[in-house]
Amino acid sequence: MSDTDEVLAEQHDAVLLLTLNRPEQLNAWTPTMQRRYYELLERAERDTSVRVVVLTGSGSGFCAGSDITALSNDEHIGAADTHRRLSLSMRLRKPVISAINGVASGAGLAAALFTDVRFTVPEAGFTTAFSRDGIVAEHGLAWLLPKLVGLGTAMDLLLSARTLDGNRAQQLGLADRLVTSDRVLSEAMEYAATLARECSPESMAAIKQQVYSGLDTGLETAASDAGTRMITALRGGNRSFRGRDRRQNRDPHFPPLD
Repeated sequence: MSDTDEVLAEQHDAVLLLTLNRPEQLNAWTPTMQRRYYELLERAERDTSVRVVVLTGSGSGFCAGSDITALSNDEHIGAADTHRRLSLSMRLRKPVISAINGVASGAGLAAALFTDVRFTVPEAGFTTAFSRDGIVAEHGLAWLLPKLVGLGTAMDLLLSARTLDGNRAQQLGLADRLVTSDRVLSEAMEYAATLARECSPESMAAIKQQVYSGLDTGLETAASDAGTRMITALRGGNRSFRGRDRRQNRDPHFPPLD
């Protein structure tokens, strides 16, 4: 398998579909896969024809965590690109949606949780895995999990490394939409296509930055930042594009990100 085969890229109009592609290993994470994933995200950030990214896994799994065999023959996965992390999808200006079609473990769980909106299936398996592998919480999950599920639940999931099915993951907030296995990718793609077609790329980029920067700031800072951003938005072209399209009874036409 070539380097480019470990993550497949396929564009559907303004939606870029990325597929982790080691199905016989449940798409276990390798340094090669990590580099390829980062490269594709960074390319999507620069490509004005891409407005939304969707991430999924091939076969019956999403990503079963780090491939220990691959790591033993290559550089450590955490050191492969020290200036990049799985949180890169969170820092992307464009929405990243995941279709979690099976097991999401360790690094695979991090790849899923750092996406903006998560679709999953009842039979999926969510586990941090780290404590049972004798390692620490990787990829910033010790920072992210308490923000998603609360401190106590995050500690439980990290310390016990117990596995949750898709139903429980959705109840706790690890996933946002629960979908049957035959529909999870198509529904994620339909959702992404709606964002690409009907929502302003500039607005979505600003909202992502507001939400994620707000995780580490107080209300006053967030409110002040929102006020500044609103003035900029009102002076920009997004509203005029939307108003014109409403008057003409057609889908909105928003320009791409610069």
